[in-house]
Amino acid sequence: MIRIAIVTNETIPWGAKTHEDALRIVGRYLPSNYTAAEVDDKIVISGEDMGGWNMDDYVLPRLASGGIYAKEVTA
Repeated sequence: MIRIAIVTNETIPWGAKTHEDALRIVGRYLPSNYTAAEVDDKIVISGEDMGGWNMDDYVLPRLASGGIYAKEVTA
């Protein structure tokens, strides 16, 4: 099952000057089974849980450790 989250920070304070920089920075926090993309000026994270590399226990806490906050989007 594909899981999706949206970065909720109002600003991009991680030293990024462009959206491309922000995507690269967010991507560094993600395991290989998740990716980040820009959709309508928002950073969207998507992927499938594999083993311990999952949205709840790894992806969202790891992003938060770098001051990047995201919330999962559910149907």
